[in-house]
Amino acid sequence: MPATTATACGKLILFGEHAVVYDSPAIAIPLTSLKVRATIEPAIGQPQGKIHIKAAALDVDNDLSELEKDHFLALTLNLLFSSLGLRQLPTCRVIITSELPIAAGLGSSAAISISLLRAMSAFLGHPLKPQELNTLAFQSEQAVHGRPSGIDNTVITYEKPIFYQRGEVIEFIQPIREFTFIVADSGVRKSTRESTGQLAEDLEAAPDVVQPHLDAIAELVQQSKRSFQIGDIEALGKAIDANQEHLSALRLSCPELDVLILTARQAGALGAKLTGGGMGGHMLALVTPETEAAVAQALTAAGSPNVFTTCLHPLE
Repeated sequence: MPATTATACGKLILFGEHAVVYDSPAIAIPLTSLKVRATIEPAIGQPQGKIHIKAAALDVDNDLSELEKDHFLALTLNLLFSSLGLRQLPTCRVIITSELPIAAGLGSSAAISISLLRAMSAFLGHPLKPQELNTLAFQSEQAVHGRPSGIDNTVITYEKPIFYQRGEVIEFIQPIREFTFIVADSGVRKSTRESTGQLAEDLEAAPDVVQPHLDAIAELVQQSKRSFQIGDIEALGKAIDANQEHLSALRLSCPELDVLILTARQAGALGAKLTGGGMGGHMLALVTPETEAAVAQALTAAGSPNVFTTCLHPLE
């Protein structure tokens, strides 16, 4: 078998993180400027069925048989092998490299699983259809995050902006103009499992306090869908700010994120908010060509260890 390589992008949630876990809608876009790459190489001369995995981002340099069965990578591969009805494991090396930081709200776990599933299924001569890929990636996400919404694996599988609601047909949405976002790292690492777990506890303990914020976020998503599609950048910026206020009230922000968000707004961003699980990770800022450089420079000066730009292009 020849070597096979596959990639997967990251994701940004514009509206609706956390509320989407409770069956509310959300809007997410692919983060195409950062990629995960998985390469499968035949391991000639190695024992039959030996799979060696090297993934520096996950601190893995082991044979598959050495990993616990519930390890993220082992689970992902075993889900694929089971779905294909594989009787004999291939003999190969798996190399995973990632530009996406781990536990940073950019969909790294979904991107890793999708790139791995794409590469291994192609290596085995059974490339997965998008829906098959999405289903397996979601099952892998469940092992990582506990109660994922399914939005990460969906937007990364299809690499298109989506209006997503669990249990509903996926709706692809595309703006008629280009949007530019500055994304900045808070330097704080938190797992999505931790932030979703905290919110679940808060919701159970104080539903009268938490539920109104979740409902308001859901309403913002619905209102922003059309603004996104028609390219109403001013309305979109205001909605981004409003979404952040609700996320902050739900204890999903952190001081480092708050500083970056305020900095971006003061530097000219039309709107800024955390993206993803929160309590750390990354924030995004909606900018114009005129404010892009100033916002990026201000975020770097404010202490973000990693600031980059990503663009969402209109449908051609």
